[in-house]
Amino acid sequence: MSYSYEIATNPAGLGGGWRLSLLKDGLKVGGGVFPVQIDPNQGVTWWNAMTEDERVHWIKVAHSARSVDAYEAFLIADAFTAAMNEACAWIATRES
Repeated sequence: MSYSYEIATNPAGLGGGWRLSLLKDGLKVGGGVFPVQIDPNQGVTWWNAMTEDERVHWIKVAHSARSVDAYEAFLIADAFTAAMNEACAWIATRES
């Protein structure tokens, strides 16, 4: 048996973020959705808590000088990391 996963973008109308498919022998046997939900108040708190270097990093990732775009880029990256962690944990339980 082979186990793998796919991570694809989730349509904006369905919450954006990422859609995880867990595969066994190429067939989907599970998965999940890792949406991106932007809360402006949390965005302000996030921005104010960062160092200048962290702000520069996320502005570069967002390709925008707007803090709201930097926050969205962070959330997208965070959702991808969560999907990847879930996939890796799933595969690890199958291989051991």
